[in-house]
Amino acid sequence: MTKTLQEERLQTSAVLLEELSNPEVLQALVTLIHKLPELNNAVLKMEQGIDMVTKIVVDPDVMDQFTEPVNQFAKIALKQDNLQALGAIMEKMPRIAKTVELLDQISPFVEFISKRETLASFAEVLELISDPVTYRIQEGMSLVKEAQHRAEQDSSTISVFGVLKLLKDPAVQNGLKFIHAFLEIWQERKMVK
Repeated sequence: MTKTLQEERLQTSAVLLEELSNPEVLQALVTLIHKLPELNNAVLKMEQGIDMVTKIVVDPDVMDQFTEPVNQFAKIALKQDNLQALGAIMEKMPRIAKTVELLDQISPFVEFISKRETLASFAEVLELISDPVTYRIQEGMSLVKEAQHRAEQDSSTISVFGVLKLLKDPAVQNGLKFIHAFLEIWQERKMVK
């Protein structure tokens, strides 16, 4: 060995010893030594992955299995109509997200309502509410039909005195009072607007 090579080695050794005297460098070196088995495993796994990718890339059959779906997707996705539709969907994503969130909030209620027991209970409540109303409507229709039938059967004429006599009837008085009150309220509301 020449003297210059020896001097370089000595100089390098001195620099290394000086660096090793720094506690932070020494601690980092100790940590690195402890982590060497993990690093070794990571390197081995990386090599295995590289070997697998190399085999895939070299084997045309395997490569075709990977590239065929990608090619099919590219053919579909790169059509102008599909790209425009995708753009339109992307623009509407915030509204779609709000709608989905609303549906998510409503779904427990819909599930509850769609159960047979709930529908049966709802039908029973509707029946309880509608039966009296239906009965009154049918009764009212019956009254109207009967009054119409009687009016058609009555061939007598009503005179002015007959009308005056009718005006004294309590049912006619109540009806006229109702009509008068209704017309007053209607006129008041008409003036307010």
